[in-house]
Amino acid sequence: MTDTDEKDTLMNKISTKNSPKGLIISSSILISVLVWYHALFQIDLIKSNWFDIIGTFFCLEFLYTGLFITCHDAMHGAISSRYHRLNNAIGRICFSAYAWFDYRHMYEQHWRHHNHTGIANEDPDYHDGQSIGFFSWYFRFMLEYITIKQAIKMTLWITILLFVFSVSISNILVYMLVCGLCSSLRLFFFGTYIPHRPTMIDGKFEKIMPWEKSRSANVNRWISFLCCYHFDYHWEHHRWPYVPWWDLWKCKEMRKKINSLQ
Repeated sequence: MTDTDEKDTLMNKISTKNSPKGLIISSSILISVLVWYHALFQIDLIKSNWFDIIGTFFCLEFLYTGLFITCHDAMHGAISSRYHRLNNAIGRICFSAYAWFDYRHMYEQHWRHHNHTGIANEDPDYHDGQSIGFFSWYFRFMLEYITIKQAIKMTLWITILLFVFSVSISNILVYMLVCGLCSSLRLFFFGTYIPHRPTMIDGKFEKIMPWEKSRSANVNRWISFLCCYHFDYHWEHHRWPYVPWWDLWKCKEMRKKINSLQ
């Protein structure tokens, strides 16, 4: 079997054209987030035992990450490539549930990343061309996606939670703000910082990091899933951007087979 045949076989196996799998997985993640969202309303941070408090936090943070990955796949049309309006509607709902992000803005920014990967001031995910420090890069990355419209929506939602649903401020801070922040750090670390961090040469970093230079984790698929829903298989994502997250490990395996034949 040639490289082309191998790639064609893979694409046929993971095609989402007529498969409901994307809808099932995305709906499951969204519903799971809403179920665990009960922490905002039911857990008492003073009276509840630590197992419930910490366990719920980690479960919700992991599901928040999956929620964003679902949004990301929607921007690639991977939730339902056949029904575009449904695909985009799911993306909008999940972005709102994650942190009230604007779907159109996120879509435009994300495709700038794919079209100008690793070019400072053109790729919104990339560093500013001056510093590749983790936190300076992270803050710049976040500022590229946060909008005034989103901040207003977040403020209104928090106000409703506080004064309409009587949710304690401590629960909002822990299970919504801190949990969401941890999720964003996980996504940034595995999906941007590690894959796109430029190589140091003679004490200086490379100014441009095209997607072909993206790094991909060399871990098995279960560890990759637990790390960030296979987002660390990043070279594969850039090579096959329309492949949904749950099939990226297949791309990783195919790439290994092709490399072993060369």
